[in-house]
Amino acid sequence: MMFSIAVYQCCSGQKSIRKAFSILCISNFLIIMLYSEAVSSQQNETLKNVWRAEPSFFERKAEGWHWYRDSPKEDKVEGVAPSASKALSPTQAIEAQRKTLETKLHAAIVEPNRENIIAYITAQKALMDQSQKFSEMWKQVVMTTPALDETLVHPVDQNARHVYYKEQHDRLEKRIMRLASEYGLFFFFRKNCSYCHHFAPIVKRFAQKYGWSVLPISLDGGTLSEFPNAKQNNGIAERLQIAHVPALIALHPKSGQLIPLAYGLTSESEIENRVEMLTRIPGDSSQGGLPPRGLSPRDSSPREFISQGSGDKK
Repeated sequence: MMFSIAVYQCCSGQKSIRKAFSILCISNFLIIMLYSEAVSSQQNETLKNVWRAEPSFFERKAEGWHWYRDSPKEDKVEGVAPSASKALSPTQAIEAQRKTLETKLHAAIVEPNRENIIAYITAQKALMDQSQKFSEMWKQVVMTTPALDETLVHPVDQNARHVYYKEQHDRLEKRIMRLASEYGLFFFFRKNCSYCHHFAPIVKRFAQKYGWSVLPISLDGGTLSEFPNAKQNNGIAERLQIAHVPALIALHPKSGQLIPLAYGLTSESEIENRVEMLTRIPGDSSQGGLPPRGLSPRDSSPREFISQGSGDKK
C-alpha cells in the first residue's frame, strides 16, 4: 500500500493522470504474481511429501492391474470374544449350533419373510451336511473294523438273514427237545373256555413236534376233544398259582423248576419264542443250556403233583 502511495505522489507531477494509474495497476499485478508463486511452491512441496509417503502406481508395478483391495477386517464373532470361541468344548459347540438353529427357526415362524426363511434353511442345510459327514465316517469305521460291525452277528442282507434264521431255529429246536426230555408239560383248561378249545390243538401239535408228554388238567371237570382223558384238578393248580386259563407250564419233576410257556391263546411260534427267552442263560452266546431259573412248588414235590394229578379228584 505504501508503495502505491509513493508511486502516485511520484506521478502527480506528471502531465497525465492516466499514465500514473497504469503504473499503479502494473505494480499491483506484480505483487499478486509474487504471492501466487509463493503459494504454488508451498503446495508443490506438500504434494512431494505425500508422494514420498506412498509409492506411485508405477512404482507398485508388482501388483499389476489388481490394484483394488478391500481394507483388512478383523474376524469377530458377535457377542463372543475370539479367545472364548476357540475355547468351546464339542458339547458347547453343538449346543451353540442348536440354539442358533432354534433362534432362526423361531424368527422364521414369527416373521415369515424371505430373509428369515433363507437364513433358517441355510443353517439347517449346514447342520445336515455336518450330520452326513458324521454318518459317512461312521460307515467307513464300521466297514474297516469288523469287531464293531453288528451286521456280522445280526445280518441285514436278505440272503444272510435266511441263513441266520435257519441256524437260530435249528438251535432252538434242539433246546426244546432237550427240555422235553427233562421237563413235563402241564396244560390247564376249562371246558367252558372258548380260548381253551382253540388252544388245545396247538398244544397237542407242539407236544407231538418235540416229543413232549402232556398232562392235561381240567379245572371244572370237563374235557376237550383233543384231550378226552384229562385229569381233574386236585389242588395242583392252586399250588402252582394258576389263575388264568388256558395255561401251559413246563415242570421239572426232580428240581421243581417250572417254566410258564403260555398264558392265554398263543401260537406255536410264540411258545417257541417264550422257551428261547425264558431258558436263555446270560452270557451264553450259544444259548444251548437249560434254565437255571423257574418257580419251585412250595408245599409238595413235583412227583407228588404228578401222582396226584394222575388220579381223579375226590
